[in-house]
Amino acid sequence: MVTIYAGTGDSYAGLTDSSSWANARGSVTSSGSVYASTTTYHDFAVYNLYSGGRGGNTYFCRRSYFPFDVSGESGTVESATIELYLDNLGTVGSNADDVTLVEATALEGSADDYGNCFTGLSAMKTQVSDVVTVSTTAGYHTFTINSDGIAAIRYRIGISGTFTICLLGNQFDYRNAAPSLGADYTKIQCYYSNYTGTNRDPKLTLTYS
Repeated sequence: MVTIYAGTGDSYAGLTDSSSWANARGSVTSSGSVYASTTTYHDFAVYNLYSGGRGGNTYFCRRSYFPFDVSGESGTVESATIELYLDNLGTVGSNADDVTLVEATALEGSADDYGNCFTGLSAMKTQVSDVVTVSTTAGYHTFTINSDGIAAIRYRIGISGTFTICLLGNQFDYRNAAPSLGADYTKIQCYYSNYTGTNRDPKLTLTYS
C-alpha cells in the first residue's frame, strides 16, 4: 500500500453567468472567471447556486482539481481510495451535499482548466468514484475508486504519468440539473496541498495485487 499526496497544482476554478446554468456549467472549451492554485483551503471549492441580488439573478458553478503523480509507481493496482478534507457549508440533505470525482485532462495551471472535466459541450468525463455525502463536521472524506478509475490509474502508471481528477457537485454539476432560485445549493470547503504539513492534504492510496 502506498500513499501519494496531490501535487501543488491542485486548484479550484469557477464561472458565473446571469443567463443560464448551461453557460455557468460550461463545456470543454470554457475558461473560468475565478481561479487559484496557491490557496491552503477554500470555502467555495465546490459551489452550485442560483441566487438573486441587486444586480439580477446569477448562476454560480465552481469545482476543484487534483493531480496525483504516479510516475514513480509500478505493479498492478488492485484498489484505490482518494481522501479529501471537506466540510459542508451549504444545504444539508436533498442530495445537495453529495459530491463525486471524474477524471480530468492534464492541468495547465490557469483558468483554462475550468472545462477539463468535460469531453465535449455538455458530456462529463468518466466518473471514477462513488458519490460521497459531505458532513457538516470538517474531516477527511473517503472516495472509493471504481473500476474505471482503477483502469485510468493503471494506464497512467504504465506511461509514467499523472492521474488527475475533478471534485464536483453531484446533484447539480455532474448530473447537469440547474439549481433553483433561492433553493437548495452545494457549498463545500476543501483543503489543498499548500496547507501546512500533510495532515489535511488530498491523498491517493493505492493497494497492489
